[in-house]
Amino acid sequence: MSSIGGWFMIVMNAVFILASLTVLIMNHGQLAQPITGWQSFIISPNKSFQTPITIISFVVYAVFAYGGMETVGGVIDSMKHPEKDFPKGLIIGSLFTIISYVLMIFMTGFSVNYQKDILAANANTGNITYTVYGTLGKAFGTALHLDPNTSLLIGKFFTRAIALSGLMGMTGALFVLLYSPIKSFIMGSDPRLWPKAATKLNKHGIPANAMWAQTVFVCLLIAVVSFGGSAATSFYQILTDMGNVAATAPYIFLIGAFPFFLKKDYPRKFRVFTNYKWTVALVVFVELIVCTGIIFTVLQPVLEHRYATAFWTSFGPIFFGLVAYRVSKKKHGLKDLD
Repeated sequence: MSSIGGWFMIVMNAVFILASLTVLIMNHGQLAQPITGWQSFIISPNKSFQTPITIISFVVYAVFAYGGMETVGGVIDSMKHPEKDFPKGLIIGSLFTIISYVLMIFMTGFSVNYQKDILAANANTGNITYTVYGTLGKAFGTALHLDPNTSLLIGKFFTRAIALSGLMGMTGALFVLLYSPIKSFIMGSDPRLWPKAATKLNKHGIPANAMWAQTVFVCLLIAVVSFGGSAATSFYQILTDMGNVAATAPYIFLIGAFPFFLKKDYPRKFRVFTNYKWTVALVVFVELIVCTGIIFTVLQPVLEHRYATAFWTSFGPIFFGLVAYRVSKKKHGLKDLD
Protein backbone atom coordinates (compact mmCIF):
# COMPACT_ATOMS: atom_id res chain seq x y z
CA MET A 1 0.00 0.00 0.00
CA SER A 2 2.79 2.43 0.90
CA SER A 3 4.63 1.75 -2.38
CA ILE A 4 1.44 2.37 -4.36
CA GLY A 5 0.87 5.55 -2.39
CA GLY A 6 4.46 6.60 -3.06
CA TRP A 7 4.06 6.18 -6.81
CA PHE A 8 0.71 7.94 -6.64
CA MET A 9 2.36 10.85 -4.82
CA ILE A 10 5.09 11.07 -7.47
CA VAL A 11 2.39 11.24 -10.15
CA MET A 12 0.56 13.98 -8.24
CA ASN A 13 3.80 15.96 -7.91
CA ALA A 14 4.27 15.68 -11.67
CA VAL A 15 0.67 16.82 -12.16
CA PHE A 16 1.34 19.76 -9.86
CA ILE A 17 4.40 20.84 -11.84
CA LEU A 18 2.77 20.42 -15.27
CA ALA A 19 -0.47 22.13 -14.23
CA SER A 20 1.45 25.00 -12.60
CA LEU A 21 3.54 25.53 -15.73
CA THR A 22 0.39 25.45 -17.85
CA VAL A 23 -1.24 28.09 -15.65
CA LEU A 24 1.88 30.27 -15.87
CA ILE A 25 2.08 29.99 -19.67
CA MET A 26 -1.63 30.51 -20.29
CA ASN A 27 -1.62 33.55 -18.00
CA HIS A 28 1.35 34.99 -19.95
CA GLY A 29 3.69 34.85 -16.96
CA GLN A 30 1.30 36.53 -14.54
CA LEU A 31 1.76 35.07 -11.05
CA ALA A 32 -1.06 34.65 -8.56
CA GLN A 33 1.42 35.60 -5.82
CA PRO A 34 3.27 38.58 -7.35
CA ILE A 35 7.00 39.08 -6.88
CA THR A 36 7.56 42.60 -5.57
CA GLY A 37 11.31 42.41 -5.10
CA TRP A 38 14.04 40.36 -3.50
CA GLN A 39 12.05 40.39 -0.25
CA SER A 40 9.53 38.05 -1.88
CA PHE A 41 12.18 35.30 -1.90
CA ILE A 42 13.36 35.62 1.70
CA ILE A 43 10.32 36.94 3.61
CA SER A 44 7.31 34.65 3.90
CA PRO A 45 3.83 36.11 3.40
CA ASN A 46 2.88 34.04 6.45
CA LYS A 47 3.23 36.33 9.47
CA SER A 48 4.09 33.30 11.60
CA PHE A 49 7.42 32.96 9.77
CA GLN A 50 8.67 36.54 9.37
CA THR A 51 10.90 36.99 12.42
CA PRO A 52 14.44 35.58 12.73
CA ILE A 53 13.34 33.14 15.45
CA THR A 54 10.44 31.74 13.43
CA ILE A 55 12.59 31.48 10.31
CA ILE A 56 15.18 29.43 12.22
CA SER A 57 12.43 27.26 13.71
CA PHE A 58 11.39 26.35 10.16
CA VAL A 59 14.58 24.25 10.02
CA VAL A 60 12.66 21.58 11.93
CA TYR A 61 10.08 21.44 9.14
CA ALA A 62 12.86 21.19 6.56
CA VAL A 63 14.63 18.37 8.42
CA PHE A 64 11.34 16.53 8.89
CA ALA A 65 10.67 16.81 5.13
CA TYR A 66 13.53 14.46 4.24
CA GLY A 67 14.15 12.78 7.59
CA GLY A 68 14.44 9.02 7.62
CA MET A 69 16.71 8.75 4.61
CA GLU A 70 19.27 6.95 6.76
CA THR A 71 16.91 3.98 7.02
CA VAL A 72 17.79 2.96 3.46
CA GLY A 73 21.10 1.77 4.89
CA GLY A 74 19.46 -1.61 5.33
CA VAL A 75 19.46 -2.23 1.59
CA ILE A 76 23.22 -1.83 1.13
CA ASP A 77 23.76 -5.59 1.03
CA SER A 78 21.41 -5.94 -1.93
CA MET A 79 23.36 -3.44 -4.05
CA LYS A 80 25.80 -4.58 -6.70
CA HIS A 81 28.37 -1.87 -6.00
CA PRO A 82 27.50 -0.43 -2.58
CA GLU A 83 30.72 1.55 -2.23
CA LYS A 84 29.71 3.64 -5.26
CA ASP A 85 25.94 3.32 -5.52
CA PHE A 86 24.98 4.02 -1.90
CA PRO A 87 26.75 7.40 -1.47
CA LYS A 88 25.65 8.37 -4.97
CA GLY A 89 22.05 7.45 -4.13
CA LEU A 90 22.10 9.49 -0.92
CA ILE A 91 23.50 12.53 -2.74
CA ILE A 92 20.99 12.25 -5.59
CA GLY A 93 18.12 11.70 -3.16
CA SER A 94 19.13 14.67 -1.02
CA LEU A 95 19.53 17.00 -4.01
CA PHE A 96 16.23 15.83 -5.51
CA THR A 97 14.42 16.43 -2.23
CA ILE A 98 15.92 19.89 -1.68
CA ILE A 99 15.37 21.05 -5.27
CA SER A 100 11.81 19.74 -5.46
CA TYR A 101 11.05 21.20 -2.02
CA VAL A 102 12.17 24.69 -3.07
CA LEU A 103 10.82 24.47 -6.62
CA MET A 104 7.31 23.37 -5.67
CA ILE A 105 7.04 26.02 -2.95
CA PHE A 106 7.96 28.62 -5.57
CA MET A 107 5.58 27.16 -8.15
CA THR A 108 2.71 27.33 -5.66
CA GLY A 109 2.72 31.07 -6.31
CA PHE A 110 1.83 30.45 -9.97
CA SER A 111 -1.76 29.63 -9.05
CA VAL A 112 -2.20 30.40 -5.35
CA ASN A 113 -2.37 33.83 -3.73
CA TYR A 114 -1.63 33.75 -0.02
CA GLN A 115 -4.08 36.45 1.01
CA LYS A 116 -6.94 35.46 -1.28
CA ASP A 117 -6.65 31.66 -1.32
CA ILE A 118 -4.86 30.66 1.89
CA LEU A 119 -6.02 33.15 4.50
CA ALA A 120 -9.51 33.52 3.05
CA ALA A 121 -9.97 29.74 3.12
CA ASN A 122 -8.74 29.53 6.75
CA ALA A 123 -6.14 26.97 5.64
CA ASN A 124 -3.88 25.43 8.25
CA THR A 125 -1.10 22.85 8.39
CA GLY A 126 -3.72 20.09 8.29
CA ASN A 127 -5.55 21.08 5.11
CA ILE A 128 -3.06 23.30 3.29
CA THR A 129 -2.23 20.58 0.75
CA TYR A 130 -5.88 20.17 -0.21
CA THR A 131 -6.36 23.93 -0.42
CA VAL A 132 -3.35 24.33 -2.72
CA TYR A 133 -4.34 21.47 -5.04
CA GLY A 134 -7.97 22.59 -5.13
CA THR A 135 -6.94 26.14 -6.01
CA LEU A 136 -4.50 24.83 -8.63
CA GLY A 137 -7.25 22.76 -10.25
CA LYS A 138 -9.57 25.76 -10.49
CA ALA A 139 -6.77 27.97 -11.83
CA PHE A 140 -5.86 25.25 -14.36
CA GLY A 141 -9.42 25.10 -15.67
CA THR A 142 -9.69 28.88 -15.79
CA ALA A 143 -6.38 29.16 -17.67
CA LEU A 144 -7.73 26.74 -20.29
CA HIS A 145 -10.84 28.95 -20.63
CA LEU A 146 -13.18 26.29 -19.28
CA ASP A 147 -16.49 27.28 -17.69
CA PRO A 148 -16.50 27.91 -13.91
CA ASN A 149 -18.32 24.67 -13.08
CA THR A 150 -15.77 22.58 -14.98
CA SER A 151 -12.89 24.44 -13.35
CA LEU A 152 -14.42 23.83 -9.94
CA LEU A 153 -14.82 20.14 -10.80
CA ILE A 154 -11.13 19.90 -11.76
CA GLY A 155 -10.23 21.50 -8.44
CA LYS A 156 -12.31 18.94 -6.56
CA PHE A 157 -10.70 16.12 -8.57
CA PHE A 158 -7.20 17.38 -7.74
CA THR A 159 -8.13 17.63 -4.06
CA ARG A 160 -9.51 14.09 -3.91
CA ALA A 161 -6.58 12.68 -5.85
CA ILE A 162 -3.96 14.15 -3.51
CA ALA A 163 -6.02 13.09 -0.50
CA LEU A 164 -6.22 9.53 -1.84
CA SER A 165 -2.48 9.37 -2.47
CA GLY A 166 -1.78 10.61 1.04
CA LEU A 167 -4.24 8.11 2.50
CA MET A 168 -2.62 5.17 0.71
CA GLY A 169 0.89 6.25 1.64
CA MET A 170 0.12 6.91 5.30
CA THR A 171 -2.00 3.77 5.67
CA GLY A 172 0.88 1.65 4.43
CA ALA A 173 3.38 3.49 6.62
CA LEU A 174 1.08 3.31 9.65
CA PHE A 175 1.73 -0.37 10.28
CA VAL A 176 5.48 0.06 9.96
CA LEU A 177 5.55 3.15 12.21
CA LEU A 178 3.43 1.43 14.86
CA TYR A 179 5.33 -1.84 14.96
CA SER A 180 8.93 -1.12 13.95
CA PRO A 181 9.92 1.13 16.91
CA ILE A 182 8.37 -1.25 19.46
CA LYS A 183 10.12 -4.19 17.86
CA SER A 184 13.46 -2.37 17.98
CA PHE A 185 13.06 -1.28 21.60
CA ILE A 186 11.62 -4.47 23.06
CA MET A 187 13.12 -7.24 20.96
CA GLY A 188 16.41 -5.50 20.18
CA SER A 189 17.48 -4.90 23.78
CA ASP A 190 18.17 -6.92 26.90
CA PRO A 191 14.77 -8.27 28.09
CA ARG A 192 15.84 -7.67 31.70
CA LEU A 193 15.47 -3.92 31.07
CA TRP A 194 11.71 -4.25 30.59
CA PRO A 195 8.80 -5.62 32.62
CA LYS A 196 8.10 -9.27 31.82
CA ALA A 197 4.68 -8.39 30.40
CA ALA A 198 6.27 -6.01 27.88
CA THR A 199 8.63 -8.65 26.48
CA LYS A 200 6.00 -11.39 26.25
CA LEU A 201 5.28 -12.38 22.64
CA ASN A 202 1.93 -13.60 21.37
CA LYS A 203 1.44 -16.55 19.03
CA HIS A 204 2.43 -14.37 16.06
CA GLY A 205 5.76 -13.41 17.65
CA ILE A 206 4.66 -9.83 18.35
CA PRO A 207 5.04 -7.98 21.69
CA ALA A 208 1.30 -7.36 21.88
CA ASN A 209 1.29 -6.04 25.45
CA ALA A 210 3.86 -3.40 24.59
CA MET A 211 1.88 -2.38 21.51
CA TRP A 212 -1.31 -2.06 23.55
CA ALA A 213 0.56 0.08 26.08
CA GLN A 214 1.80 2.25 23.23
CA THR A 215 -1.74 2.57 21.86
CA VAL A 216 -3.19 3.59 25.22
CA PHE A 217 -0.42 6.13 25.81
CA VAL A 218 -0.83 7.76 22.38
CA CYS A 219 -4.63 7.89 22.72
CA LEU A 220 -4.37 9.47 26.17
CA LEU A 221 -1.81 11.99 24.92
CA ILE A 222 -4.02 13.03 22.00
CA ALA A 223 -7.08 13.19 24.27
CA VAL A 224 -5.32 15.41 26.82
CA VAL A 225 -4.12 17.78 24.10
CA SER A 226 -7.47 17.85 22.26
CA PHE A 227 -9.49 18.56 25.41
CA GLY A 228 -7.14 21.29 26.49
CA GLY A 229 -9.40 24.00 25.10
CA SER A 230 -7.53 24.57 21.83
CA ALA A 231 -9.38 25.15 18.59
CA ALA A 232 -9.03 22.63 15.78
CA THR A 233 -6.35 24.67 14.01
CA SER A 234 -4.31 25.12 17.19
CA PHE A 235 -4.76 21.46 18.06
CA TYR A 236 -3.38 20.30 14.72
CA GLN A 237 -0.52 22.79 14.97
CA ILE A 238 0.40 21.34 18.37
CA LEU A 239 0.35 17.80 16.96
CA THR A 240 2.44 18.93 13.98
CA ASP A 241 5.06 20.59 16.19
CA MET A 242 5.11 17.57 18.51
CA GLY A 243 5.63 15.22 15.57
CA ASN A 244 8.31 17.38 13.96
CA VAL A 245 10.33 17.85 17.15
CA ALA A 246 9.93 14.22 18.22
CA ALA A 247 11.09 13.02 14.80
CA THR A 248 13.98 15.49 14.60
CA ALA A 249 15.35 15.27 18.16
CA PRO A 250 16.88 11.77 17.74
CA TYR A 251 19.10 13.15 14.97
CA ILE A 252 20.93 15.17 17.64
CA PHE A 253 22.29 11.95 19.13
CA LEU A 254 22.71 10.24 15.76
CA ILE A 255 24.77 13.13 14.39
CA GLY A 256 26.76 13.58 17.60
CA ALA A 257 27.66 9.89 17.76
CA PHE A 258 29.00 9.78 14.21
CA PRO A 259 32.60 10.96 14.95
CA PHE A 260 32.87 8.42 17.78
CA PHE A 261 31.59 5.73 15.44
CA LEU A 262 34.33 6.57 12.95
CA LYS A 263 36.97 6.09 15.65
CA LYS A 264 35.82 2.53 16.29
CA ASP A 265 37.69 -0.12 14.37
CA TYR A 266 34.66 -1.74 12.78
CA PRO A 267 35.12 -3.74 9.56
CA ARG A 268 33.92 -1.60 6.67
CA LYS A 269 33.68 -2.44 2.99
CA PHE A 270 34.02 1.23 2.10
CA ARG A 271 34.30 4.60 3.79
CA VAL A 272 32.89 7.91 2.54
CA PHE A 273 34.18 10.29 5.22
CA THR A 274 37.94 9.81 5.19
CA ASN A 275 39.10 13.16 6.63
CA TYR A 276 38.29 13.08 10.35
CA LYS A 277 38.77 16.82 11.00
CA TRP A 278 36.46 17.84 8.17
CA THR A 279 33.95 15.27 9.37
CA VAL A 280 33.97 16.73 12.89
CA ALA A 281 33.55 20.25 11.48
CA LEU A 282 30.60 19.09 9.38
CA VAL A 283 29.05 17.31 12.37
CA VAL A 284 29.35 20.44 14.54
CA PHE A 285 27.80 22.59 11.80
CA VAL A 286 24.84 20.25 11.24
CA GLU A 287 24.40 19.71 14.99
CA LEU A 288 24.17 23.46 15.57
CA ILE A 289 21.54 23.85 12.85
CA VAL A 290 19.35 21.02 14.14
CA CYS A 291 19.66 22.03 17.80
CA THR A 292 18.97 25.68 17.02
CA GLY A 293 15.91 24.76 14.97
CA ILE A 294 14.48 22.61 17.76
CA ILE A 295 15.18 25.21 20.46
CA PHE A 296 13.50 27.99 18.52
CA THR A 297 10.56 25.75 17.63
CA VAL A 298 9.89 25.46 21.36
CA LEU A 299 10.83 29.07 22.10
CA GLN A 300 8.60 30.62 19.43
CA PRO A 301 5.23 29.77 21.04
CA VAL A 302 6.56 30.93 24.43
CA LEU A 303 7.31 34.38 23.01
CA GLU A 304 3.84 34.41 21.45
CA HIS A 305 2.28 33.39 24.80
CA ARG A 306 1.07 30.07 23.39
CA TYR A 307 2.22 28.14 26.42
CA ALA A 308 0.16 25.01 25.73
CA THR A 309 1.87 24.61 22.36
CA ALA A 310 5.30 25.12 23.91
CA PHE A 311 4.60 22.61 26.69
CA TRP A 312 3.36 19.80 24.45
CA THR A 313 6.05 20.45 21.83
CA SER A 314 8.78 19.90 24.41
CA PHE A 315 6.92 17.22 26.38
CA GLY A 316 7.78 14.27 24.14
CA PRO A 317 11.58 14.64 23.96
CA ILE A 318 11.85 15.46 27.68
CA PHE A 319 9.57 12.63 28.82
CA PHE A 320 11.16 9.95 26.67
CA GLY A 321 14.61 11.33 27.45
CA LEU A 322 13.91 10.69 31.13
CA VAL A 323 12.62 7.22 30.29
CA ALA A 324 15.79 6.50 28.31
CA TYR A 325 17.89 7.75 31.22
CA ARG A 326 16.12 5.44 33.66
CA VAL A 327 16.55 2.50 31.31
CA SER A 328 20.24 3.37 30.90
CA LYS A 329 20.70 3.52 34.68
CA LYS A 330 19.09 0.14 35.04
CA LYS A 331 21.23 -1.29 32.26
CA HIS A 332 24.49 -0.15 33.79
CA GLY A 333 23.42 -0.89 37.35
CA LEU A 334 23.82 2.70 38.53
CA LYS A 335 22.53 3.61 41.97
CA ASP A 336 19.95 6.34 42.45
CA LEU A 337 21.68 9.57 43.46
CA ASP A 338 18.97 10.19 46.01
